[in-house]
Amino acid sequence: MVASVLRNITLDDSQPSGMLPYDKNCVAMTFSRLLGVGVYATINFFLQKQWIKNAKDLENDNTIELVIGKLDLQERYKKQSWATVKTGMQGMPDGRYFATNWGIEDSKAKAGHAFAIIKKGGVGVAGNNAEDTDRPYHSQISDSHLISVYGPIG
Repeated sequence: MVASVLRNITLDDSQPSGMLPYDKNCVAMTFSRLLGVGVYATINFFLQKQWIKNAKDLENDNTIELVIGKLDLQERYKKQSWATVKTGMQGMPDGRYFATNWGIEDSKAKAGHAFAIIKKGGVGVAGNNAEDTDRPYHSQISDSHLISVYGPIG
């Protein structure tokens, strides 16, 4: 399902220049999952809206926060344990959420991994480029990992 922010918008599905390879593009893939369109269309939409200047801007935490704000995604959890988040998400509205796994320790030197939480009755995880058929991403998240969650998207 395409997010309401994209209704009546003509999307550009061409590959944006300067785009990170898919295995390094968890942020774009997560926003793509939230918006319900492809990664190229997602990045081009952000470029069209002038929320980013180039595809690599999605590597920057400040830019990610700006896009989260522009999409009007409400902060639900800020660096809370996965145990707290996965239990608390049961009481949240159904929808698609932007999430970041910061790992076990809150370290500025360590990059987080963006993923989508899909809430439809239960709580599902789409790990994007961290998915492995032998080891799904949700099984890689420890209860003590710090998770931030924003959403759902309209």
